[in-house]
Formats: sequence, structure tokens, C-alpha cells
Amino acid sequence: MNVTNGLKSWSVLLLIIFLTSCSNDVKDFTPEQAAHEVIELLRTGDYQTVHDQWFGEELQASIPMDQLEREWEKRSADGGEFVDVHSLNVEKRANNLEVIEGKVEYTNLTLDFRMIFNNQLLVGFSLPNSITNASLPDSIVEEEIIVGEGTAYELGGTLTLPKNQDNLPAVVLVHGSGPSDRDESVYAYKPFRDIAWGLAEQGIAVIRYDKRTYTYGEKAVKDTNKITVYEETIEDAIRATELLKSDKRIDENNVYILGHSLGGMLAPRIDLQGGDYAGIIILAGSPRPLWEIVYDQNKAVLENTPMNESDKNEQKELVEEEYKKAQQLREISEDEAKKMTVFGMNGYYLKEMDQYNVASIVSKLDKPLFILQGEDDFQVSYEKDFTAWQELLEDSENATISSYPDLNHFFVDYQGPGEGTIKEYETPKQVDKKVINDIGEWMFTQLKENN
Repeated sequence: MNVTNGLKSWSVLLLIIFLTSCSNDVKDFTPEQAAHEVIELLRTGDYQTVHDQWFGEELQASIPMDQLEREWEKRSADGGEFVDVHSLNVEKRANNLEVIEGKVEYTNLTLDFRMIFNNQLLVGFSLPNSITNASLPDSIVEEEIIVGEGTAYELGGTLTLPKNQDNLPAVVLVHGSGPSDRDESVYAYKPFRDIAWGLAEQGIAVIRYDKRTYTYGEKAVKDTNKITVYEETIEDAIRATELLKSDKRIDENNVYILGHSLGGMLAPRIDLQGGDYAGIIILAGSPRPLWEIVYDQNKAVLENTPMNESDKNEQKELVEEEYKKAQQLREISEDEAKKMTVFGMNGYYLKEMDQYNVASIVSKLDKPLFILQGEDDFQVSYEKDFTAWQELLEDSENATISSYPDLNHFFVDYQGPGEGTIKEYETPKQVDKKVINDIGEWMFTQLKENN
């Protein structure tokens, strides 16, 4: 949902990292302390210490010290005065991996960073291009809101509205997998901000919010063998919907859900379990099981990762072992599933998802459905996943299906170095305007047909 989410949109094993040695001479730090220490060393120009004492052997080989220096200087050159390191978010993964993302704030810009630690050695490090604050369009306004106010998991959010209008159609935005802020920020992208602003300019209200796992981290997933997508995503999406429908400026009969990636896969279930939307919009989702998609993603990562043949074969065997476990999920008990992991995820998490078959729910829908897919998406396959939608919905009178040439998983047009890899996401770009316009036009078409 989040390569993240190595991206935030999907839970994907970072296979190459398994090869990294775990010897470590670094002092005992928490991930947050380690991130502060590394950033401080970079900020003060001590690249040698970062490279020699914090980088693991594989990372030292892939990022030479002079390259590290060039990249840091290039990203931070126009920053101005240093302000703070903040917005740290830690995600624990299988095999002792800890992924930490955060922001380095300067007076003129904010620099995002992503670090992956294995036993306190850095085995992954990236610096997306610096992101300057975009300006809110003059025709819209934004309000801070709280989703789930009074519950154990209050979430900060933003309601975006066209100025001086009421009786508005509205959309709830639902994230992909992994911890994600309200903008669904990933590297240099902020797709939910782009969509919210673009739809509001067309006269549509939009609510977006920080994901529970982003805001509360380990507290939100303290019982990892019990958590399901209901706790992770569905419950908060329904709470956001209730908040939106209670707003007197909103037409409660014309509230839609827009889910991206994993959020798109869950959108029909969210509708079924309490969302009760006027229509469903799915961006880069799939009717296939999540574990099947992650299996394909792992194979693709392996094929595109430089390593010797012996190591590659070893990793392929690990992937196939995980796939065999995934195929057993439907046959084993819930207790058995809770005791196993599959592709780094708890088996019960995946088994519970399978009990709400996306294809089965969608085939029974009696409301408008809009499926959108980027043809250059390397996370959710145009060939496999979009084709699956076409086959499932070929006789549906309620479904509209559209694909977009040259657009990636976040509906961004990118051609250049690193195309077809997560390097794409390091170049600041926005969601394609045609996609946002198509969503708005589709919504207003439904409104006309219903009135």
C-alpha cells in the first residue's frame, strides 16, 4: 500500500538489506537519537564520521563519501539558517530493521530524509529533493480539524473548501499502507495535498488526515498479532466521513471516498462497514490479494537490484518461501496465522483482509465506481491489476475505468534517471491535473444523474 512504503504505499521487504553485515561499533542510540546524530554530523560537514561509523558496508559501497557530501550540499545549499530536526516517524520492520523518516527545517526550505537502520548501522539512506512550501490557491480555504475527537486515537487533519460556498459535494481521502501524514507525503511528493487543492478549486470539499500509525506509531500497533486493517485504516476513515457529513456546509448525500493504493483496495469495504458513500473512487488499487501483489513487488525488486548470482538466488528462495506461507493463509486457523509473518507482515493481518474479498464486494456494488490506474506504475501492475479490474467489471453499468499513459503509482508523469524505481519519487512533481480534473468531472456527472 505504501515500497514504503520501502515506500509508504506498500509493505515491501527491503531484500538487499538482508545481505548487510550487522557488526557495529556505534554507541547505543534510540532511532530518534541516531537520526539527530547523523543529521548533526552532516549539517556540520563531518561526512567522514557518517560514512565510516554509521554506514554499513553495503551502503558504504553504494554511496561513496564524496557522493554523500555532494548530495547533502546540493539539497541544503539554499536552505538558509538551520532551524530544527522534527516530524520523526519510526517504523519497526522484520529482521531488526527500523525505518525513520523526518524533516530538517531551514528558514528557506524543508529537507526530507529517510534512514533505515539494522542494529544501529545505516543500511539505507535517501535525501529527496528539498521541498519548498507551495502556496494555497486563492479560491480555496483550509481548516484544521480533528478526526475521532474524544477517542483514544485523535488524528489531526485538514478540511479544504472552496470559498463562500455551501451544500458542497465532498471526498474523504484514504491513504496507502504504512505510516503516512495527511498529504500522503512520500519522498518529494504530496499527492493528497495536490488532489485536495485541485478538487476544491472545482467546488468539492476534501478531508484528509494523518494516519493512525503515523501519529501514534508503536502505540497504535502494540499488539501486532491482533491489529487488522480495520484498526489501521477503516475505523478512522469512517470517523472522518462522519465528521464531514455532520458539517452543515456539506451535502451529506454526496460524500465520496477516494482511496489510493491500499486505501483503494479497502474503499469498498469501508463503504460496506459504515462509510455509506455516494460513490467510490479507487486510485492504483487492486482486486487481487495484498500478499499476491507484495510477492510480485519483491520479485521485481530482486530483478532490478544489482547483486551476485549466488546472493540473488538465495533471496529468490526466501521470497518463494514467503509466497508458500501466503498461500496457506486461507487454510490455517486465526491463532496459527497470528504466530507467523508473511513478507514482513503478521499472518493474521493478511488473513483477515482475505476474508473481505475486494472482488466479491465490488461485484455486488450498486453505486458509482471510478477506477484510475497509471500505466507506468511499478508498484501496482497495469498489466495484472488494471486488467483484473477490467475483467471483473466488464458487464458493470456503474463502473468507469480509466488508465493514464506515462503516469506512475502517484499519478505523476516522470521520465528520466531512475525511471521505474523509487528514484522517480525524489524529483518534486505534482499529481497530473488531468487526473484531478477527471475525478471532479466524474463526481459532477454523478450529481447530475442523481438530481
